[in-house]
Amino acid sequence: MKTITAKQFCINYNIPLSFIDSLSNYELINLIEIESSKHLQIDDINRIEKMMRLHYDLNVNFEGLDIINHLTSQINSLQEELIGLKNRIDFYE
Repeated sequence: MKTITAKQFCINYNIPLSFIDSLSNYELINLIEIESSKHLQIDDINRIEKMMRLHYDLNVNFEGLDIINHLTSQINSLQEELIGLKNRIDFYE
């Protein structure tokens, strides 16, 4: 599992560390503590970038980010289920 420190991420993207802390408080991301510093998983960076754009460009608050994240997860789950059902139908045709 590759990680980057939250501090380095914030420096690279020019955002306050409090943004990452807030995402973690709303359980939108998982912070990993390594040697008393907070780290982000590299796999989470795309999601964090999306939430940054929603928050800073569209002024979506953290409650809104939580709802958007939840609905996006539901859509992805339903799409996977739909693909599985289509494959089953194709099998029986």
